[in-house]
Amino acid sequence: MNLALNKKRVLITGASKGVGTAIAHGFLEEGAKACMVSKGSEQLYNTKSSLVQIFGEEYLIAEECDCTDRDSLILLEERIGVTWGGVDFVVANDGDGDGRSVSNPLSDEEQWNETWNNNFKSSLQTALVFLPMLQKSKGCLLFVSSIAARGGKS
Repeated sequence: MNLALNKKRVLITGASKGVGTAIAHGFLEEGAKACMVSKGSEQLYNTKSSLVQIFGEEYLIAEECDCTDRDSLILLEERIGVTWGGVDFVVANDGDGDGRSVSNPLSDEEQWNETWNNNFKSSLQTALVFLPMLQKSKGCLLFVSSIAARGGKS
């Protein structure tokens, strides 16, 4: 399939595994450049290494970033600005997808805050920081969430 994405620049958050890795793979197959982001783990760099073997080093970068932290996102935005001069797509693939078994999801404030930050605040902060770049490139912002958002297990 040719989606005319050759040399387009895409930022994918939550990209160290699962859906995020699949999104990166799809963009790379179309000739786009991908910046894979996660909070930081060995998995992120292992995934990058695997994809570099297929698509080449010039199309892929991996960066550690806590998307719930605006300062961390601002540093990422600056690095991408220097490296690529901007982005054409931002895929905010955030969320823990935990679907924890809880009888009352509001009974534990710490759990509520963690879930809120991982599933909403991270996407919001990513959008706020990268929107000026996307406006400049006339780019697109896509939000991806977990099916766990439909409800907790009881």
